[in-house]
Amino acid sequence: MVVVCKESIDLSTDKKTDTLSKEEEIIVCAFCNNHITKPSKQIIVNNSFHHAFANPHGYVFEIGCFSDAKGCRSSSMASYEFSWFIGFSWKIGVCSYCSTQLGWIFSSESNKFFGLILEKLIFP
Repeated sequence: MVVVCKESIDLSTDKKTDTLSKEEEIIVCAFCNNHITKPSKQIIVNNSFHHAFANPHGYVFEIGCFSDAKGCRSSSMASYEFSWFIGFSWKIGVCSYCSTQLGWIFSSESNKFFGLILEKLIFP
């Protein structure tokens, strides 16, 4: 099994993150407009905010990394199988209001972050 990972470091992304970091702005679920997280919660994991991965079935997902997403809850047991981030288990993350899958919650012994599917979010 081959896992595809495309990571990009883009200086314009860093500038956009700084611009969107106002506390009053929120990121919402594209399906129900539930408050998911804030732009200020965007983080860099493995040198990038944005990652593109393929799952074992060949579906490609473009995700962004967030330190917290209060509007996202887990809906599965933790698994280390096919984890996109070495040393992290993952759980499926869904919208806490409409239950649409928004991405994954990645956890290690000392860290946790949300990898959210960018096309399922509306940014300010």
